[in-house]
Formats: sequence, C-alpha cells, structure tokens
Amino acid sequence: MRWATPAVAVAFLLAGCTTAEPARAVAGCSSAAPGVLAVESELLSGQAVPAPRRVEVPLGSTVQVRVTADKVVPIHVHGYEIEYDAAPGTPECVQFTADRAGVFDVEAHPGLLLVQLEVR
Repeated sequence: MRWATPAVAVAFLLAGCTTAEPARAVAGCSSAAPGVLAVESELLSGQAVPAPRRVEVPLGSTVQVRVTADKVVPIHVHGYEIEYDAAPGTPECVQFTADRAGVFDVEAHPGLLLVQLEVR
C-alpha cells in the first residue's frame, strides 16, 4: 500500500486544477457582454490583422477571443489550452476566465501569432 499515498496526493493536486470556469464557445459573438474584455483579430491571406500586439488583461477577468478568418484554421490560446476553429463567413469566439498570470500567445496554427494576452 505504499503506492497509495502518492496516488492520493496526485488526485488532490489534480482536483485543484479544475476550479476555473471552463472555456466555452459563444453563440452569435458579434459583441461581448458588459464587463467582458473582447480581444479581436482577423486572419487574411496568412497575415494577422491588425499586426500581432499585446493586450493587457486583468487577472480574474472574463475574456472573449474573437477571430475571423478567410480559411478554416485552428486557433489556440496557449497556457489555457483552449483550441477551436475559425472559418470564413462567421467569426468564432471563445470565452474564459483569465485566472493565470503571464503572457499567453493566441495563435492560428501552425504558429502564426495573432495576439498576446498579458494577464496580471
């Protein structure tokens, strides 16, 4: 039974990782709700519009990332491990709580930086 103690410790550690509200897709993401920080980017002909930039995000705030693209492309919010697809014709959004401090890239994969979220 010596192995049970580390297993129990790991279970408690993992349970603590699930307290944040999970990311969720936002239907009809034409505008963010009041109090939600909207971060927008567009992908046109393989280029980020506007050019990649850093956006300050207060720790604990709700963030809505909206990406419009001219082709189907996977979007990844690093550090929060959020992934979703953007496609032509309809902007795609994801909303989450910025509960981790640091600088996190939002990329169109395979590796085009769209924006950085500086959470502090």
